[in-house]
Amino acid sequence: MTRLRTPSDDTLLIINDSENDSDLFYATGFLVGDPMIYLEHGGRKILLVSDLEYGRAQDEADVDEIHGTAPLEAELRAAGKTPRLTSIADLFLRSQGGAEKLCVPASMPFGLSRQLRKLGYELECREDPIFPESWVKTAEEIEHIANTQKAAEAAMGFVIETLRSSEIRDELLYHEGEVLTSEWLRREAHKLLLDADCQAVTTIIAAADQCCDPHQRGFGPIPANQTIIIDIFPRSVVTRYWGDMTRTVVRGKASDAVKKLYQDVFDAQGGAIESIRNGACGKQIHHDIVALFEERGNVTGEQDGKKVGFFHGTGHGVGLEIHENPRLGRIGHELKTGHVITIEPGLYYPGVGGVRLEDLLVVTEDGYRNLTSFPKELEI
Repeated sequence: MTRLRTPSDDTLLIINDSENDSDLFYATGFLVGDPMIYLEHGGRKILLVSDLEYGRAQDEADVDEIHGTAPLEAELRAAGKTPRLTSIADLFLRSQGGAEKLCVPASMPFGLSRQLRKLGYELECREDPIFPESWVKTAEEIEHIANTQKAAEAAMGFVIETLRSSEIRDELLYHEGEVLTSEWLRREAHKLLLDADCQAVTTIIAAADQCCDPHQRGFGPIPANQTIIIDIFPRSVVTRYWGDMTRTVVRGKASDAVKKLYQDVFDAQGGAIESIRNGACGKQIHHDIVALFEERGNVTGEQDGKKVGFFHGTGHGVGLEIHENPRLGRIGHELKTGHVITIEPGLYYPGVGGVRLEDLLVVTEDGYRNLTSFPKELEI
């Protein structure tokens, strides 16, 4: 993969596995489930891996040097020392001229940082993201995200068409003679995503008052004539990049109150999308949505101990993490060409329903490119 990452002048150390550490995967392009050692030292990107991963690392890792850890482990054992990953990194660094200070992720486990300090290193913790240049996506990265988004759209199509074709009986939805549930629909959508080499775990298919809690996954029978929020955010198992999209539908007839909520969210999202361009302020975009909702009488506050109205951010970056910078909210970032962001305003009122619409967009110099082509319709 063509990356923007170039080595730091500082000595940077990451000890982790790249399946769970997106910064490490961004730096190396090498996907591995066991901990490995990544160093930036002397203007070089260096990877230290076990013999088990050495051959694959040579073929796949986007680094300047690859070293096996076995000789270093043997040297430590011969000296009567335990070959910990921190000790291996220390021994290798000493062979390269050494370093007094190490830059490490702020999320580095306490045990590892304690071992490094015992070895005599001063640690400078870097807050996330370790590589802020990862916010700006290359053309190749945007293509990866777009492909994952296509898989999300295919799953969305399945969910909505299943809802559309369902039979309404006694205010519930039936599919092929059985009561349609959030769990069944989510499971079948996940199967489709797996066929597209994507994984999703917490897909949201939540109806009625359930969808007034924005991160409620949804459970049980799906009712007719009530709002259903469908939020699908899969990750490619091949490229590791995420997609993200949300639609709100009603199978049957929507109430006038729901129709108003939907129109308000639709208008707010459309206005926010049209304001996207290089240099736009994420905080201002969010503020404009808040102002529009207030102008139309959509109160944000508490009702019976629960948050109601619009009480989350407008959007976030998407890439190797599903939620990354830049942010569009009360604390917002300036948008830059190459950012990939969501725009996802929502309104939530128990007893009425919840509405959220979400598209995934690329920021361009004078506007945006929408990676989401799936239609928006309320009643199905």
